[in-house]
Order: sequence, then structure tokens, then C-alpha cells
Amino acid sequence: MAGRRTSQNACLPNPSRPYGSNNPNSRVRLIAFILLALIVIVGLAILITWLAIKPKKIQFSVDEGWIQNYSLANGKLNSTFNFVIRAYNPNSKGSIYYDTMDVKVYYRGQTVATETIEPFFQPHKNVTRIMLQNKAQNVALQGRAVHDLKVERTGGEVDLDVKIKGKIRVKVGVWKSRHKMKVLCSPVVVNFSNHTKFRRIDCEVDNLQNLLAFSSTSPFLKLHDGASSFLPP
Repeated sequence: MAGRRTSQNACLPNPSRPYGSNNPNSRVRLIAFILLALIVIVGLAILITWLAIKPKKIQFSVDEGWIQNYSLANGKLNSTFNFVIRAYNPNSKGSIYYDTMDVKVYYRGQTVATETIEPFFQPHKNVTRIMLQNKAQNVALQGRAVHDLKVERTGGEVDLDVKIKGKIRVKVGVWKSRHKMKVLCSPVVVNFSNHTKFRRIDCEVDNLQNLLAFSSTSPFLKLHDGASSFLPP
């Protein structure tokens, strides 16, 4: 009597699809989901941080300006342009380390004097005043600048531009970030006579998180009410 044969292949797994293998499409969807979740988490963290800090733009202004030792002969300028720059940090939870800070004085688009300010630090809610002495030494003026400066000298005042560039580190708690800063003060009208009152000019700042202050190691005189002044040694 012939026995009944039963096929054994139906009970064996398919060798071309190992048991427990994952679908490639499922892996792609899982990776995409994880990336999306990370983006959402980072975005929420940034939003919460911004709402907690509420960053405000630092305010720069030129409060004082006067000229010393002015002379213009043979198209060459010699003079000292003195300025008192005021910087106010209105932020209550942010401070700034200024690693570099370069100041240039322009007349008719030409650089006539430069100065570098030492690195410094400023805490939050601080007013800082910086005294600058930008010296022009045998600067050869170009084009009509010689004629225009002579005319303005006769009129008793001169229009200048003051530009500040710096590299800073913003600190909020233990978090720090690096930024570049640019400040433009224009026009700064400086009188040749000390008897004429200087007109304060507000400056434009292109970085919302620029905060300015003094380092405790710099030669600065601390004042009351959260104010500081930069005085030459």
C-alpha cells in the first residue's frame, strides 16, 4: 500500500527572505522620523531659550567729540580726534566678551585715523563709556577732501564717520556663542571750538546680540549704578 507523501517544503522558511528581516522602506521612514523629531526638539529649545532671554539690541552712541592739534599742510592731515563712545546693554540675562574691537574715523570715505581697544567684558544691564583718541599722522587726503576740509574748518565744524568692528562672545548662563559686530556712527559733527556744545549721535548696530562691557583685568574705573568708564592708563 502506497504511503501518502507529504511535502516538507511548506514548513521551511524561505531562504531568500530570512526570518525577522526588516523592510528597507521601514528603515527609511524610521530614520526620517528620528531626524524630524530632532529638528522639532532643537527648534523648541531655541524658541524657549529666545522667549526666556528676549534679546535686545545693544545701543551705541557718540556722546562727546572734540579735535586737538589740528593742522593741514601740503595736503597732509595731522590731528587727534577724541570721542566718548557710550554702549548700553539692555539685556537682563546676557553678557559679552569683546575679543577684538577696532575703531576707524573716516572723512569723505577715506580712513584718516584708527585705534584698537583692548579686550573687555560687560555684564548685563550695564552702561559703558569708552574714551577714544584717534590720531591722524601725515595722512595724505585724496581728491577734493583737502578743499572740503579747509571749507569746513572755516565753518567751524567737520562731518566724520566712525566705524567699529569687533569679534565678540555672547554668554547666557553656561552657553557661549561667537559673533561679529559692526557699528556705524554717522554723521558725527565735531566742532573745532571747545566752546560749542557737541550734538550726541546714535549709532547703528547690525547684530541683535551685541553686548558691551569691561573686563576686570582691563584698566577701567568702575562707577556706581552699573556703569563703567574706560580711562587711559
